[in-house]
Amino acid sequence: MPQTKQSQVSMPEQWLVVSDLDGTLLDHFTYSHSAADPTLRLLEEQAIPLILNSSKTREEMLELRQSLNNHHPFIVENGSAIFIPEGYFPRKPEHAHDENGYWVLEPGASRARLLEFLERDQQKHPRTYLNFEAASTEEIVAATGLSTAEAVQAQARDYSEPLLWQGDEQQKAAFIARANAAGFSTLQGGRFLHLLGQTDKGIATRLLKKTYQAFSDREYRLIASGDGPNDLDMLRVADIAIIVRSPVHPPPALNAHPQLIVTDELGPLGWALAIRAALFPDTQQFQTGGSTP
Repeated sequence: MPQTKQSQVSMPEQWLVVSDLDGTLLDHFTYSHSAADPTLRLLEEQAIPLILNSSKTREEMLELRQSLNNHHPFIVENGSAIFIPEGYFPRKPEHAHDENGYWVLEPGASRARLLEFLERDQQKHPRTYLNFEAASTEEIVAATGLSTAEAVQAQARDYSEPLLWQGDEQQKAAFIARANAAGFSTLQGGRFLHLLGQTDKGIATRLLKKTYQAFSDREYRLIASGDGPNDLDMLRVADIAIIVRSPVHPPPALNAHPQLIVTDELGPLGWALAIRAALFPDTQQFQTGGSTP
């Protein structure tokens, strides 16, 4: 059973479940989501949208959504853009534009602007990183462990630029200060320092929740789940925050959250047990059976 600070909740409101992918809904090593599949089906049966919120690109997310049989809006590149299937809401949300069958909201900055900043910065300061735009597919494969096809998808970014840092911490701090002064932000996600606009997973999550709320009289509430430091902004804005235990790093610190669940199990199994504990506490056999669902 996951550890929780408060008793289980009832469901009079309309819930949204917002989830990170790698290490959370997907196994850290195998990228399998099989342990979560029964809970994914239960969310669909109960008309509870699952919003995928990741550092991954649009192309990566489209493929994963297909494998997860997910048809809801999704958030890409650490909160930089929200993709809503056309017709998902009664009308196009304010400030959204049309793009290949989606209504798109863009709280972040375009990659072109980010690359312009990097080019200007490199004219005055040594390049102490390998960025995706300048890297070969082979270099990305070596740095990430992705397949060649996956590396090509990861390279096709629109709103952020991952930097494999090769300098020291002092150089990194100076670079981050220059990026902030230029109107951008940075986010450390695993091995990569991500350069992006003034956004994060939490900002995009709040914007999407506001969009849902604009088309409904019911009160929307949020459950957010993640496993790493780059998920904290998303977890902070949630009514219920789920930290999924990782096999490779300790749970990130989330102080003073009113309703926090830290899973005992790892990855998608921990995710599934926590979602069930929060939303479906009567499914006791699933929670206590001791086997992969």
